Amino acid sequence: MKSFDLRRSARRLGMTLGPLLALPLWLAGLSPALAQGVPFLLPAGGCPMAHCDARMSDQVGMALPASAQLIRVDTAPVGGAGLGCVSSLRTVACTYRGDPAVQSNLVVYDANGQRIWQDGGQLGVNAWASAAIIGTDDHVIAADDAWVMRVDPIAGQVVWKSAKPDSGVPISPVLVGSDQSMVFVATNSNPSGGTAGVSVWDAGSGALLAHQPIVDPISGRVYVTRNTVAVRGDRAYVLAAAEVDPTDARMVAIDVCNASSCGGRGAMSVAWTYEFKGPSGASPLLIGNVLYFDGRPGNRVGSFMALADRGSSARRLWVRYFGSNFGVSAAQDPRGGLWVHPSSQSQSLLRLNATTGVTDQEVIVSDLLGAAAGYLAQSVVSVYSSDAGAVALVFGALKPGQSNLPTYLVAADVSSTPAGSLLWAYQVSPTPADNAAVGQFPLVVNAAGARRIVFNGSKSMTYFVGEP
Repeated sequence: MKSFDLRRSARRLGMTLGPLLALPLWLAGLSPALAQGVPFLLPAGGCPMAHCDARMSDQVGMALPASAQLIRVDTAPVGGAGLGCVSSLRTVACTYRGDPAVQSNLVVYDANGQRIWQDGGQLGVNAWASAAIIGTDDHVIAADDAWVMRVDPIAGQVVWKSAKPDSGVPISPVLVGSDQSMVFVATNSNPSGGTAGVSVWDAGSGALLAHQPIVDPISGRVYVTRNTVAVRGDRAYVLAAAEVDPTDARMVAIDVCNASSCGGRGAMSVAWTYEFKGPSGASPLLIGNVLYFDGRPGNRVGSFMALADRGSSARRLWVRYFGSNFGVSAAQDPRGGLWVHPSSQSQSLLRLNATTGVTDQEVIVSDLLGAAAGYLAQSVVSVYSSDAGAVALVFGALKPGQSNLPTYLVAADVSSTPAGSLLWAYQVSPTPADNAAVGQFPLVVNAAGARRIVFNGSKSMTYFVGEP
């Protein structure tokens, strides 16, 4: 594993990622472009991950519902669940993976689970790989392998829709820049071919500001990502792996220019890369200047590590090894530390010390549920608080391979006792074969103040669960 500065090598090979301007493809009769450089303001709370929190903390910043009643389930989406839903607290946007000739793959709901806007087939099946971005004005930015688009669901308008310069499958667009006026899109490979890359767009107008593949200047290998990007100011952290060899993985820190002095607005340059054995299944969590993410150092062995950004280079602070790989990102505990669960060991949720990586707390899922041994967390973990002020985790739980045991959405108090205690459990399905809670777990609040958690089912469907 090593860290080195690629800026000089990239510049020598003509890889400084300068702006390539491209106009959006406007649809007739829709609203005109907004002014360039207008910030896209994120909600202060409601949805975890980079779609509301550039650090990817998984912190919702709100108290969870006091009860878990089924408010509504949308059974119309087919083809499988998307990466997850996001919330402005008033509205929720969800992505899906169905045939666009049959269904919409971007749908916006109100807090009671009613559809208020849908794309009408404008986004294709690969929209599922991205969670959208949602703003304080309820505007939504979403993408598939062909398009990036911004919509105003309340007005029922597409604000802009711009063609992507590559065919890579986007993995959750995020906001970048100290003023949050640009959109950063990183992609995975597209099975249909073409070179994947990273792109920067103006959030207000939809103009493409820059685009470039991530290419090693020595080997010529192209690197792609299947993880959401974490952001700190003008720096984006892309967890990537070589297309030809996913074990050749690296964290790439990319600076995005926001002034003429650094090459023009949107221009990208590589600040540093850090090599490790991959691929990585967990999107990075950023706490201060430290990144937390996983690797795969050997067969059936997973690692989790802490990597400090030192400006022009990076240094590993610690690494832990586990008996299985990781499939979801770490969640930041407001008391300190981060929650993880290795894939085949996820009968327990582990709170790792952020400074040392040692286990500070272990919560056993079956004990929480008072159920048969072997239940595990099979989703990301969203961090809430309870009305009493306790730290609360929300996640999906099931017992794999058991056709006669139900699946749940679980809310657990993990700060009142070391072993944790159950706040409530909503039964999603009588068996894992029927359905299970997946994705992430944003909060939406209706006009009467009732709080609801929104999530996808593994067999499609979108659930609104919470207070009546």
